[in-house]
Amino acid sequence: MQHFKSIEKKLGCDVGFHSSNLHPTDKEGCVGKAGIDKSYTLDMVINLAYKIPNKPNIIIKPGPNAKWYMKQIPLHNIDQAIETQKWRNTSHCIMYIIVWD
Repeated sequence: MQHFKSIEKKLGCDVGFHSSNLHPTDKEGCVGKAGIDKSYTLDMVINLAYKIPNKPNIIIKPGPNAKWYMKQIPLHNIDQAIETQKWRNTSHCIMYIIVWD
């Protein structure tokens, strides 16, 4: 399902930290304390994000064998949020920025 206007893929970027992760209210797909099952596809994670009342506009996959993470960052603050995470190695991260309908 297409519930968004646009999606942008950025390589080697991350935003936020542990406390900024969002989860579906029914915990569908959640694994452990934080994150979504690593076997989910991007489409499945986007559909989960659409179900959350405060829709996350950031979806992150930190590596090929890592869980998915959903976050909410205002669009005008994304570049600044990326810069604040430059202190750690984010080279394996793939970040998707979603603009919802």
